[in-house]
Amino acid sequence: MELSEALFNLVHTVRINMKDEIKKLALDLSPMHLKSLKVISMIEECTGQKLADFMGRDKAQINRLIKELVNQELITKEDNDKDKRSQFLVLSVKGSEIMALFKKVESQVFNRMIKNISDEEIKQFVELSAQLKQNLE
Repeated sequence: MELSEALFNLVHTVRINMKDEIKKLALDLSPMHLKSLKVISMIEECTGQKLADFMGRDKAQINRLIKELVNQELITKEDNDKDKRSQFLVLSVKGSEIMALFKKVESQVFNRMIKNISDEEIKQFVELSAQLKQNLE
């Protein structure tokens, strides 16, 4: 099997497993919404621009997404005292609860994935993945 095939198969299988587990939660959220919530929870002082940059999407698309997340009461906007033109995106209580469920599902999928794989092999895979990514940047 070639590298491209191996990577495609792995990513595809992970996505299918994640989607299946997320469906069981009956959250009525798209993978894009969940990914956005995760990114917002990870980035310190997350703004719409930081979210757009991280996700590789245009600002207009991210603004629509942010509006939906606010309307669903999953995030709130807080004033940025350093820059009055931007606002920080923060998970609401509801958004935090959903992220906790998502992280649990993510953990279950990844624990299944790494069954019978040593800690050393996982460490090597993480290092190799980081190097592959760096080579492309």
